[in-house]
Amino acid sequence: MLQGLPMPGRTRPTARDVYRAQIGEKVDWLFPEHKWEKGKDRPGTLVCPRCHAISVQKRWFLDEDRYQRLRTMPGVHLVICPGCRRIQRQVYEGDVRLCSRLLLANKAQALAIIRREEDKARITNPFSRLASVVDYGDRIDVLTTTCWLAERIGKEFHKAFKGNLQLQRLPDEKFVRVRWTR
Repeated sequence: MLQGLPMPGRTRPTARDVYRAQIGEKVDWLFPEHKWEKGKDRPGTLVCPRCHAISVQKRWFLDEDRYQRLRTMPGVHLVICPGCRRIQRQVYEGDVRLCSRLLLANKAQALAIIRREEDKARITNPFSRLASVVDYGDRIDVLTTTCWLAERIGKEFHKAFKGNLQLQRLPDEKFVRVRWTR
C-alpha cells in the first residue's frame, strides 16, 4: 500500500450518504443497486489497465503519474474498473441526441465541447465516460455511462448554441434521454 500519500476525493460523507443512513437503504428507490455492478471487494490497490483509474481503499480516482509507478509494483492488482465494465457490457445511463444544421459548420467545436465535458466530469467521477460518439452530419448521437454526463453535455450545448433542450428521465431508473435541437 501507499503509505503517506494523500487520498484524493471526498473524505466526508456526501448528502446522499447521510440521507441513506437516516432513511435506510431499502427506501432509496431512486438509485437502485445493479447486480451487474456488484463484485467482490478486493483489498489493496487496484489499477485499471484500460483507462488507468486507480482504487485505493475502495476509492477510484485518476492520476497518470501514480498509475505509471503502480502498474509494475508487486501487490497491485490489475482489474477492469466499473466504468470500463459498463462500456464492455453496454450498460448506458445517458442517451444524447444533438440535431442542428449548425453542427455541419461547427463540427470540430461541437466534438470539442463533448470531450471537454467528459474530461470535466471524470475529474470528480472516473466512471463518467463517453461510450460512443456517432456523427451523422447534422446530428450527433452520444451514449454515456452516467446520466449526469449526458445532462452536462446537453446543458453545455444549450448554453453555447441556445436552441431547445429536453431532458427525459425514465421513472424508477437512473437513465436520461437528452434531446437538443436548433
